[in-house]
Amino acid sequence: MVAIKILPASIETDFDAVRQVYFQTWQATYRGQLPAAFLQKLTPETWQPERQFRNTQLALTPGGKIVGVCSYGPARWDRYSGYGEIYSIYILPAYQHLGIGQQLMQTALEILTQRYQQIYLEVLVTNRSAQNFYQQFGFQKTAVVRTEQVPGGELKTVVYQMGLTKS
Repeated sequence: MVAIKILPASIETDFDAVRQVYFQTWQATYRGQLPAAFLQKLTPETWQPERQFRNTQLALTPGGKIVGVCSYGPARWDRYSGYGEIYSIYILPAYQHLGIGQQLMQTALEILTQRYQQIYLEVLVTNRSAQNFYQQFGFQKTAVVRTEQVPGGELKTVVYQMGLTKS
């Protein structure tokens, strides 16, 4: 593991740096998993992380560089009303596979499990690496799949639930 601090975001957070984490991670991770036309339309301004800063944890280097972000909170999908949800977890490509994702996820889950008995998240059906990562934390794949039309094709996600049997 690399020496990283996990801290909650605040109103003073450099949200431009957070947007860059989202943008760079999407461009690197989802190339070949999402339609190129969709990825080309994204810009750092696509994301508005300041809207949920109260439910966001940041991974910072000793020098204060934001290299990872995890957002979470109450379920956004009515089907999962009463659940907690992991909205996103992104690590800059150069900092992936160093244990930062585990630190962010553990922190988010500690907070969510104090508020919710059930937690879910959505992950691209093609993102096997992320699916394996979530399974390490007790998330289990369900039969619930959502498909959204995006420029150049589809964005298809599968729901994972924490600690539940497949449904």
